[in-house]
Amino acid sequence: MSDSGEGAEILISTPAAGSLRWQQWDDVYLVYQASSAETHVFNDTTALILRCLEQGPQSLEAVRGWTEAALGVGQGQLAADHFAFAIGRLEELGLVDSLEQALATQ
Repeated sequence: MSDSGEGAEILISTPAAGSLRWQQWDDVYLVYQASSAETHVFNDTTALILRCLEQGPQSLEAVRGWTEAALGVGQGQLAADHFAFAIGRLEELGLVDSLEQALATQ
């Protein structure tokens, strides 16, 4: 993630995110990533971030707000470190990227 401010960065889902296979059990998601042949375990926050980005590029601020609303918590109630960890993990897995970085590598 960039250090230029949470709202400034625009996130996109990658093509790898489009081929995920999902299985939900209560508030846990088993997700098979065909591009890496790996299976991941996501919590509600991580799954909702990906669902939000299915709608198209979004600012970090918009993703966080959408995720908080979907979780039924008030604005600013989603712990910043939990949100940052989920975004970082999705970036590591190649499922989300910053729009700026994606354009720079094309």
